[in-house]
Amino acid sequence: QMRVLEAQIEAAASAHLHDAEGPVAVQAKARAPFHIQFKLLAVRALRTALRNPMVLAMQMIAAACVAVTLGIVFFDINQYNDGTAGIQDRLGLFFFILIYFSLMSLSSLPIWRDEQRIFIHERAAGAYGTLAYFSANIVADLIPYRILPPAVFTAICYPMIGLAGHGRWLVFMSTLILFNLVTSAVCMLIGLVTTSNAVSNAAGSLMVLFSLLFAGYLRNPSDLPQGWLWFSWISPSFYGYNALVENELAESPDLYITTVIGNDHQTAGPFSGRTILNCFDLGQSTVADYNSTMAMGFAGLLFAIYLVMDVVLKERR
Repeated sequence: QMRVLEAQIEAAASAHLHDAEGPVAVQAKARAPFHIQFKLLAVRALRTALRNPMVLAMQMIAAACVAVTLGIVFFDINQYNDGTAGIQDRLGLFFFILIYFSLMSLSSLPIWRDEQRIFIHERAAGAYGTLAYFSANIVADLIPYRILPPAVFTAICYPMIGLAGHGRWLVFMSTLILFNLVTSAVCMLIGLVTTSNAVSNAAGSLMVLFSLLFAGYLRNPSDLPQGWLWFSWISPSFYGYNALVENELAESPDLYITTVIGNDHQTAGPFSGRTILNCFDLGQSTVADYNSTMAMGFAGLLFAIYLVMDVVLKERR
């Protein structure tokens, strides 16, 4: 069955190369079972990725380099808990992390576009179904590019910075993975529905900017103009940022705020992490709520991508 499916795909690809403007003449008599289609397409997707190993290498190297840099800049963050820096550094650190993973997710824009015409012709030839192709390419992209980098990033920077202990590093890593998955899925959808790489790059960049704008760091969510709060509700950065600060500060030790006026140093506190979060209107739900919302958003985006591939992308005869 594997050889038959390989022959069908090769025949469809050959028909696409020799008669790109006309209908595909090759029709499969019977499709292979789903698991055979998935296995072959997953292997093909992995082989395609291995032909350009620098993409994966750059993702891992970039994650490690950024993690080390942040670990050095914010080393032992708890030593600043007796001043404003202890609060400011944490809030700025998490926002920078979201910026980094948002920018890296833009690499998902061309995933479906690069092989879109080949997919349409091979599917029209009956070589495989939409679900098998979709599932194989999702697995081949998500595991190496969207799950491993956040894991490497967490393993390096978390202990260097000295963020919250008691097993919260696992929640931190899970939040980063979910955020990376959601933003990458949005970029996949944008790349699928746009008409060119230039348009998809522009749309993806705007999505990242607006998502970060409503994360809750640059503007207090409670101070947004009426009618604009819903932008926060659809912003992946809002859920990722609030999950990170809630995980770090909700049960943090005493924190202080310091002010310097001339030569006079004023210190206020101690304040609990929950008090600081309430002051900035952050972390008003649980980490589980924020992460479950991102998980549901990711599932919804995958369903939307599949629908577009199955319903909208059709061969023009």
